[in-house]
Amino acid sequence: MSAVTLEVSPSVVTVSPAMSTTASHKIPDALQQLLDKIEEQRNMNLRISEDLYSLKADLESKWRSAASEGHTTSTMLNEILEYGWKEWRRITA
Repeated sequence: MSAVTLEVSPSVVTVSPAMSTTASHKIPDALQQLLDKIEEQRNMNLRISEDLYSLKADLESKWRSAASEGHTTSTMLNEILEYGWKEWRRITA
């Protein structure tokens, strides 16, 4: 499978403490691309669908948690993406 490059948009990643809770939970484009990829794979492979569903929910939860604590830095996003891609590759191998 070919490698996928995702671009991190700093304007989406950095969240001001003055922003509302809803706005701070906006999922950055790079993470959304990974979530879309997971959903696409779920629809194509029912055998691993439940594992991928759990991974998707886990990634969304990690981002919501980070956002609620004000930790929406590019470093945090990269950690979540790294974990997500590693788990995606493990599940789909």
